[in-house]
Amino acid sequence: MKNLINRSIYLLCALTLPLSLPAASVADSPIVVKADRLHVGNGTVIENGWVLIESGRIVAVGPGLTVPDGAKTIDVKNGAITPGLIDAHAQIDPTGRTIIRAAGGRGTPESEDEHGGHLSGSAINVAREIFESHDHHVHSPGFDCCGSTCPLSLQHVEEVKCPVCGFPDVAPAFRPTSAGVAGTSFRPTDVESSSETIPETRVIDALDLRSPDFDRLLRDGVTTVYVSPDPAAVISSQGAVVRTGGPVSDRVDREADAVLAAMGTDPSWRGFSNRRPWRTNVNFYARRPTTRMGVAWVFRKAFYDAQRHEAGLEVSGADAPTEPAMRVLAKILKGEIPLRIQARMQHDILTALRLADEFGLRFTLVEGTEAYRCLDELKSTSTPVVYGPIYVTAPGARAGTFEVNEARLHTLRALLDAEIPTALTAHELRDEAGLSRQAMYALRYGVSKDEVTRLVTEMPAKLLGLADEIGTIEPGKRADLVLWNGEPFNGVSKPAVVLIDGKIVLDQRPG
Repeated sequence: MKNLINRSIYLLCALTLPLSLPAASVADSPIVVKADRLHVGNGTVIENGWVLIESGRIVAVGPGLTVPDGAKTIDVKNGAITPGLIDAHAQIDPTGRTIIRAAGGRGTPESEDEHGGHLSGSAINVAREIFESHDHHVHSPGFDCCGSTCPLSLQHVEEVKCPVCGFPDVAPAFRPTSAGVAGTSFRPTDVESSSETIPETRVIDALDLRSPDFDRLLRDGVTTVYVSPDPAAVISSQGAVVRTGGPVSDRVDREADAVLAAMGTDPSWRGFSNRRPWRTNVNFYARRPTTRMGVAWVFRKAFYDAQRHEAGLEVSGADAPTEPAMRVLAKILKGEIPLRIQARMQHDILTALRLADEFGLRFTLVEGTEAYRCLDELKSTSTPVVYGPIYVTAPGARAGTFEVNEARLHTLRALLDAEIPTALTAHELRDEAGLSRQAMYALRYGVSKDEVTRLVTEMPAKLLGLADEIGTIEPGKRADLVLWNGEPFNGVSKPAVVLIDGKIVLDQRPG
């Protein structure tokens, strides 16, 4: 019986081994990708461009390369090749739920406001949670209860009281996504709300790498993203750098990356738990900040406390950062962990620069709606900018603030003319408003094709510290490529094939 079992195992291995070896060799065989034009990513364009890929890496680039025996060829007629697009500041829907307001149809919202805007069920649940925990309902000055200025009304949200009344700071968090924009579903916040200073927490711990949001990014040609926390805390979490496709086990490039801080109103209203005390009702949620001076105070005190902690001095105050938070803040002060600061208005950008100078901090400016008013200051401090999205009427969450009224379509052009290191982001926008469409808008408003390509490939790779790996099509780099069925960033072009690590992760060719 023992011999019979051994012979059975031998025969099973003999039958299985020949079948598995060819499959592995096919997967590792060279690939040649070719198209009419190859945009290297650094401003260079190669006509009749070919890329030779072996073991997931770019081996050779040029016109009419010699094709090795057994190589697979991917050819898109009348098309173009670019590096995989990189969004250096993307907010990923953590649950995969999306709101879509595309020209061809709508998503399936749980509720729709009187103006046709969609509200996610989570926003309604937040409203219910807030108001079930309070026994008062007082009309606030300047708001018409359940009237035209009310983002939710009683007739649309069953037993939930009006989220504006009594809580004016909360109101914008429930405003619907702007019509005509496709983006991730909007909730007031997904970050930890136990403190205003939470740099010890990490986005990766709440990130679903199987979220359909990554599929949407892939369809837009985006292969790598810095996943940002939302700006509901003054000093928020550590972001992560991930690939949008491929095996889940290989997709995380950095589990912990830059920490996001925020100036302006977002920590006050997007962090919906931060609200003013009501008469004698002072609880956990009634905490700083509720004003711009409060935001600046929390930021300053956090780094001041971290300095005292490093010096072995006592740290006091009810709002002092936790021990783990201060350790991360100390690394930011030393330049060991990158810092980003979201600021839109000129005042907030200058406040960020002033606070950074006070503590000797280096940071990357995010969004920068009014950066065109701060060009000299940004240039003199060598502050890089992740700019975007481009808009006249603000989309998504930012539409609920007063920080977007002075947006300008020429801002990106102005940043480039001032020689400020800049990358372009779509932030939370997708589909017809995603990164490739943002690049198209940039083309429309004065940025050249070569510059636009750099803004979504080479420059974000440099800002993320990944320029040795991705961002341009050069020998030795990772084979993250997009094959377009026409000229990139053209209104009628789209990614036909997307490769990550030299493997096809998206194929939208006809047939």
